[in-house]
Amino acid sequence: MLDLLLNILRESWLILLESAPYVLFGFFVAGLLKALIPDDAVARHLGGNGAGAVVKASLFGIPLPLCSCGVIPAAIGLRKQGASKGATASFLISVPETGVDSMAITWALLDPLMTLLRPLAAFCTAIFAGLWINRLPEQPESLPAKEPAEQPGCG
Repeated sequence: MLDLLLNILRESWLILLESAPYVLFGFFVAGLLKALIPDDAVARHLGGNGAGAVVKASLFGIPLPLCSCGVIPAAIGLRKQGASKGATASFLISVPETGVDSMAITWALLDPLMTLLRPLAAFCTAIFAGLWINRLPEQPESLPAKEPAEQPGCG
């Protein structure tokens, strides 16, 4: 039983080591987006609930060289800068579908036509998902308390 737990811990550690560069690259891209793109520009272009914000987010996401692990920190950064939920979802979908690695495997396993159609399909599915999310009813976001608690929560 102890060997099983040690094997699980070892394999988990190896997966963490293998995925860490991709996640760190995602944090790097998120930092670049934050440093290079002002918050008001993100809010202006990606903040609305209309189709324009969703299309822009999808177009912005297609050429980025991020994997499915690295796109998450970048999308969180865009959301914090003022992007709408639909635009963020569109960005989340369009980025990893058009990664260099996935395009290379598409070329190897399928044919050049499918390789060319894949970014178009990524663009369309990202727009569809973003528009669908914008149509969902708005739910209140959990916001931090503006005033400190009068009584401690414990005791």
